Amino acid sequence: MKTIEEYFRDWENHVFGYGYGSGEEHTIPALQIFLDSCSDEGGYDHRVLESALISPTVAWLLINTLCHHNILEYGTSPRFGWLTEHGKRLKEFVGSRTEKELIRIVSDYDHEYRHCDPSDCSCGENEYEIGRACPNPFWRKRP
Repeated sequence: MKTIEEYFRDWENHVFGYGYGSGEEHTIPALQIFLDSCSDEGGYDHRVLESALISPTVAWLLINTLCHHNILEYGTSPRFGWLTEHGKRLKEFVGSRTEKELIRIVSDYDHEYRHCDPSDCSCGENEYEIGRACPNPFWRKRP
């Protein structure tokens, strides 16, 4: 099994994985601000996010990305939504670490590290197993 840090690494790689050592210093702080701007219960208001992230553009790019990855959900409008169960876990994890720690987690690993994603799990007892759903707590389980 992987550590919670490795699960976060895999989640970040699946959702934002094109930083290649340069982008993480921008995406990780934005993710931290976004999640910190959600209430303790998980709700968010787009106006608070737009203000906290200095730019409505960044807020809406994150709303769209996080909705696509089952971190956010909403009723009739994504302007006001809430964190899913997976989003709450992500908020707790990200909130408990510094920006530098998170950047190190997603950037500092050797070339033999085996990433998982929602449809390809390599963290089982025998590494890759066909059809095995990854137990990563930051993404939705496959049916």
